[in-house]
Amino acid sequence: MVALCCGVKAQQDPNYSMYMFNGLFINPAYAGSQEVISLMAIYRDQWVGVDGAPQTANISVHTPLPQDQYALGLVVSNDRISLANTFNVTPSFAYRLKLGKSRLCFGVQASFAYYYENNAAATLASQSLGGPNDVAFATNTHLFVPNFGFGIYAYGKRYFAGISVPHLLPSELGSHVGIATGDALVSRMYNAYIATGGYVIGNDASIVKFRPTVLIMYQQGLYKNIPMFDISPALLFIDRIWFGVTYRTGGNFSFAGQAIAPFLQVKITPQLQLGYSYDAELSALNHFTSGTHEIMLGYDFSFDKKRFVSPRYIKYF
Repeated sequence: MVALCCGVKAQQDPNYSMYMFNGLFINPAYAGSQEVISLMAIYRDQWVGVDGAPQTANISVHTPLPQDQYALGLVVSNDRISLANTFNVTPSFAYRLKLGKSRLCFGVQASFAYYYENNAAATLASQSLGGPNDVAFATNTHLFVPNFGFGIYAYGKRYFAGISVPHLLPSELGSHVGIATGDALVSRMYNAYIATGGYVIGNDASIVKFRPTVLIMYQQGLYKNIPMFDISPALLFIDRIWFGVTYRTGGNFSFAGQAIAPFLQVKITPQLQLGYSYDAELSALNHFTSGTHEIMLGYDFSFDKKRFVSPRYIKYF
């Protein structure tokens, strides 16, 4: 037991069941794609009932610039897991090309994360037994972790497709921040590769339209290198109400189902939208949690009358 040494591998980036409405968080090239100033906030309370389970909140804003082929974006997020808390500020820039009625966009982002580990708040077994404290929890950890990423995003009125790498530097998290090399067993940030796509089926005048979307994420270093799939079929009613379900694989370290998440998104006005998702766990965690709640609130600011042509304005993606 003294000589045994092993590593622990786990997901590093927050998951969002309503990823199709939160594109800037996973792809900097998404910036400006709403063609107006777009503001969105999401809060996710994961694995309710599990002590120290993830709680994540983020606010994103993005807009095309007056030159139109350029766009800017910003994501501010806070992710808390047990004793650790990560506050992240991520500005992004996108260059947008017109291809007929579609656009092809290239984006880059910089990430500035402050990582804080409140070890002093831990309840240790040694304390309950009256013994000395574990020295590993004697001091708190404060780290500033920079990174950068890039993405490509193409979209038209009825489709979107994108690929992205949100963080490229394999930053080592230790007594100081550096670049992890080799196969050393250190806490580090692994690359994550994400692909997304979606399409709307149905005539413009149809009362009901069908919109399937998919997200594929491969993160280096995970057990058996198994990618995660989010498959999200949805129906759009009267161009105002989205109702769908996300099916996520990757449970129990396999391609088995991890969660199934019905979601509802409503355009209260052409500019204001509200969404909710509930994740029902399918993996072994379902014995310990009542599920996951995710709430989304978005607002589009019209700064150019030509961009909001009528109250019936609808943006599928």
